[in-house]
Amino acid sequence: MEDINVEPGDIIVTNYGTYQHWSLVSDRIGTDNKLMLISATKRLGTVAEEMWDTVVKGKKTYIVDAHISIPVQTILERARSQIGNWKYSLTSKNCEHFVKWAAGVEVTSTQVKAFGTGALLGAAGVAALSEDPKLVKFLGGALLLGGVAVMAARALEKPTNNEASSSVV
Repeated sequence: MEDINVEPGDIIVTNYGTYQHWSLVSDRIGTDNKLMLISATKRLGTVAEEMWDTVVKGKKTYIVDAHISIPVQTILERARSQIGNWKYSLTSKNCEHFVKWAAGVEVTSTQVKAFGTGALLGAAGVAALSEDPKLVKFLGGALLLGGVAVMAARALEKPTNNEASSSVV
């Protein structure tokens, strides 16, 4: 895993195979001498400020290309206000929802939207192409295309200084 140069308030994503975990870079340094991360996790069921390696686990991680207009201290204060209070929900209060809420941008999850769209298209494809559609075929088509859609809905990486971008979270 290569090191990335992060600053407090940066939004990062860590690739965990079929999904990405979103976190905010803290202004606090952990006992490992790395900046800590604040994120909502299913593992804990809420928001926590944790050691870098506890969250990243050596997986590919990068800074999201986000254009945030509120001060870093405000973002971190908002994020910390939810430690132990945020009730994690995969569909409505996941890590992506949390980070976007703390950063003051539209609270959505591209991964949830992508799965829903992919699942509908997968089920519709089964209905259109199968001579004898059964529930298990509908579910299989939905899960397959939903999973592919989530993998395709990756957050855009922040460009290096010599690259240009006009992306928004």
